Amino acid sequence: MVGLVLVSHSRPLAEAAVDLIRRTVHPNLSIACSGGIGDKREELGTDAVEIQEAVTSVYSEEGVLVLMDMGSAILSAETAKDFLDFQQQEKIVLSSAPLVEGGIAAAVQAQLGSPISDVAKAARESLLPKQDHVQDSPVEDQGPSIVTPSGSEILELTVENEHGLHLRPAATLIKTLAGFQGEVLIENLTAGRGPVAAKSLVDVTRLQIRQGDSVRFSISSPDPQPLIDSIRLLVANQFGESPQQATASAKLTAEPKKSGTFGVSRGIAIGHPAFFASIPAEIPTYKVQTDSEIASEISRLHLALDASTEDFDARVSRLRSSLQPIDLEVLGAQRMILRDPTILQEVEQKIRKDRLNSAAAWHQTLARHIADQERADDPYFRARAADLREVERIALDHMIETKEDSPSPEKPFTDGQILVCDELTPSLAEELTRLGIFGVIELQGGTTSHGAILARALNLPAIGGAQSYEQKIRTAGTVAIDGAEGSLWIDPPPDLLARLTRLQQLEHSQLEEALQQSEQPAVTSDGVPILVAANAGSAQDISNAHKYGAESVGLFRSEFLFQHFNHEPDEEEQLNIYRRAFGSDKKVLPITVRLLDVGADKPLKFLRSPKEANPFLGVRGIRLLFANPGFLRTHLRALLRLAESVPLKLLVPMITDVSEILDLKRLLDELAHELRNQALPCHWPIPLGAMIETPAAALLIDQLIPHIDFLSIGTNDLTQYLLCAERGSPALSAFADPLHPAVMRVCEQVIRKSRENGVEASVCGEAASDPDAIPILLGLGLREFSVTTAAIPATKSLIRKLSAGWISDQLASRITSFSAASDVRKFSRSLTA
Repeated sequence: MVGLVLVSHSRPLAEAAVDLIRRTVHPNLSIACSGGIGDKREELGTDAVEIQEAVTSVYSEEGVLVLMDMGSAILSAETAKDFLDFQQQEKIVLSSAPLVEGGIAAAVQAQLGSPISDVAKAARESLLPKQDHVQDSPVEDQGPSIVTPSGSEILELTVENEHGLHLRPAATLIKTLAGFQGEVLIENLTAGRGPVAAKSLVDVTRLQIRQGDSVRFSISSPDPQPLIDSIRLLVANQFGESPQQATASAKLTAEPKKSGTFGVSRGIAIGHPAFFASIPAEIPTYKVQTDSEIASEISRLHLALDASTEDFDARVSRLRSSLQPIDLEVLGAQRMILRDPTILQEVEQKIRKDRLNSAAAWHQTLARHIADQERADDPYFRARAADLREVERIALDHMIETKEDSPSPEKPFTDGQILVCDELTPSLAEELTRLGIFGVIELQGGTTSHGAILARALNLPAIGGAQSYEQKIRTAGTVAIDGAEGSLWIDPPPDLLARLTRLQQLEHSQLEEALQQSEQPAVTSDGVPILVAANAGSAQDISNAHKYGAESVGLFRSEFLFQHFNHEPDEEEQLNIYRRAFGSDKKVLPITVRLLDVGADKPLKFLRSPKEANPFLGVRGIRLLFANPGFLRTHLRALLRLAESVPLKLLVPMITDVSEILDLKRLLDELAHELRNQALPCHWPIPLGAMIETPAAALLIDQLIPHIDFLSIGTNDLTQYLLCAERGSPALSAFADPLHPAVMRVCEQVIRKSRENGVEASVCGEAASDPDAIPILLGLGLREFSVTTAAIPATKSLIRKLSAGWISDQLASRITSFSAASDVRKFSRSLTA
C-alpha cells in the first residue's frame, strides 16, 4: 500500500488531519504526520529530520506521498527526501495538493491498492468536486512544473488569432520550431498557465491561449535570433491562418444554439431515426511483470500507433481531392497527437512503473487529457476533446484487435434513415453513403473531428449536440435536420415537413444542375475553349473526375498508390495498382501520369532518399529515380504496358537539366524494345512532358521545348523555389503566394514560349483553382487548368464568365507594374467586379 505523510507547521493541525482521514477512510491506513518544532513540538515550524522519520515509518515499495501546507514545509520535505538513499528517493512523491481534501482523496486510492501515480493524481484533483459545487475555477493538472533556464531569451507577444492558439496554429508552432536548434518554453501570462515545452501539441493546447492573451516565449539556444525571428513572424502572420480560414473556423465552431444542437455538415436530411449501438472497447486488465513483458507492451504500443497512422493517412489520401485546405490542416494536427511526446512519455511510464498493459495505459492517459480538455473555459478548446477521443479510439482498435469493420445498428439499416450515434467515427462516415443513410445526428460530436470532416467531404448532412433529445428521438417516427444551421425537428407537423421536403429537393436540384453544367465544356464569354482537367491520386479521385465533369486527368500523383508498400513493388504489382486505380467500368479519361515523385516531404518506405540537411534541395523527383535504376526500369516498363490500354501521357518531376529528359527518352526507347522482344503489349512513343517547378526548368524552357510534347507548371514548388520560402513553413506564408509578381512573370514567359512553339501548357498547382489566379493565368494565355476534382464545377463556372481577350489586353500593360501578390489579387478582383 502507498504510504501517506502530512506535513504542517502546526502539530495539532497535522495530528487532527490524520485523525480525520483515518475516521473517514480506514483506521488502519499507512499514514504518519510531522509538524511543529521545539521540545514538545508546540512552536510553529517544520523539521526535516522528523519528516524523514515519518516517511521511513510508512515506507513501502509502492511509494510514499507527502503533502505539505506551505512555505518552509516544502523546503523541509525536499531536504528530508534528500536524506534518504537514492532508491528510496525514487519512490517519494511530493504533492502540492491540500492537506485535508488531498489527504482524504489520496487515502481512498491508497486503501484500494492503487499505484502511487493514481494516488497522487487523486490528491491533485481533490478540490474539483468542491469547485464544481461552488462554481469555482478548477486548478488544472498541468503536469510537472518547468523552470525557465537562466540566460534564456524572453519574448512576450500577443496572440491575435480569432480562436487563439488552438489545434492548427499550435501544430504550426511546434512543426516550425522543430527545425531549429534549442528549446522554447511557452507560457500563457494572461491566464497564468505554463510554462511548457513547445514540443507537445497536448501541452500547448492545454495552455488555452485565446485571442488577445499575452504569451511569453523563453528561448534557450546557442543562436537564439533565428528562433526569435521565426516566432515573431509566426505571431505576426497568425500562425499561417488566413482570414478565410478564420472565417471557416468561426462557422464551424459557433456556440450551440439554445437548443444545444449545432451544424456539422451542411444539407437537409429527412428520415426515420436509426440508432447505432456504440459498444465501448473492452480494455484488458492484465498487468505486466517482467522486463521482457514491459518491452513487449511498449513494442505493441508503437506498432499500434504505426498502424493507426497508416490508417489515418490512407483515409485522407482516398478523399484528398474532396477535402478543403483547412480540413487537411486540421487532420494534420490530429495526426500529430498519435506521436505527441507528452502522451507517449506518460503512457510508457504507466507501462514501466504501474505495470499496466499498453491498451490500459493508453486509455488511462487519454482519458485524463480528455477530461482536462472538457473542463476548458473556452467552448472552442472544450471541443478539442473530440480530437483526443478519436485518437484514443483509433489506436485502441489496433491494440486490442477489435477493429470497427462496419456499423452495428440496433436494428438493420434501411434506405432513407438518419443515423443517430454518440460521435461520428471516420470508418462509420465512409460506410454510411454505401448504406443509403441520408444524414447523421450526433448526440455529442464536434465540428472538426475526423468523422465530421469526412461527412462534409462526402456531402452527408449532419448535426451534433443532440444528447438532451435522445429519448424523444427514440420514440420519433420522423426526424429532420439542417446541417448548415444545426437545426433538429422531431416529428415535424405536415406543413413544416412539406416545406423542408421542398428545400431538400431544391438543394438536390441545384447540386444536380451544377454537376450537369460541369459536364459541359468551359468556354470563355468571348468563345475561347478552355480544358479543365483533374488532379488525382486514387481510384476515388478518378471516379470523382468523371462525376464532376473533368475532360482529362491533368496530373495523376503516383506516390499515393505506392505509400503502403513496405517492399519495392515489382512490375506486375505496379501495373495492377494502376489498372485498379484507373478502372474499366467507364470510358477511360486521358490521363497524365507523373512519374513517382518522392523525397523531401514525401518519403516512401522502400525508396528512401539519403539523409540531407535540406531535402527540398536534395535527391528527389527524377534525381531519386535515376539514383534507383532498378526500380526506375520496372516503373517505366509498367507504365509502357499500361499505355497499351490507357490513353496515357508521362510527366517528369523536378526537371532541372535538358539531359534528364534526353536520358529518360533513351531509357524509354530501350525498355520499349525489351518489352516487344518479350511479346508483352506496350505502347511507345507516347507524349512526354516536363514539370516546370524549378527556376532552372523555367529559365531553360527554350532548350526543353524541342524535346517535350507538353509541360505542366507546378506553382506550389515553383513558388517556394523562386521566393526561397518553404511551402511547409507557416512563418513564411506571406512569401508563399503563387500570385507573387515574380512567379507570375515566370509563368508568363513559360506560357508564351509554349504557345509560340505549339506545345501544350497547363498549371497543376493550387493556383489553378484559385479564383484570383484563374483570370490572371487566362490573361497570360493559359488554356488548360488541372484542379482538385471538387473544384472543377466552380472553376468551369468562373471561366465561362470571363473574356480571355479583354483580360489579356488589360494585363499586358500592367504585368510589369505589380510589386506584391496583393497588387495582383486586387487587380484580378477588379476584373470580375
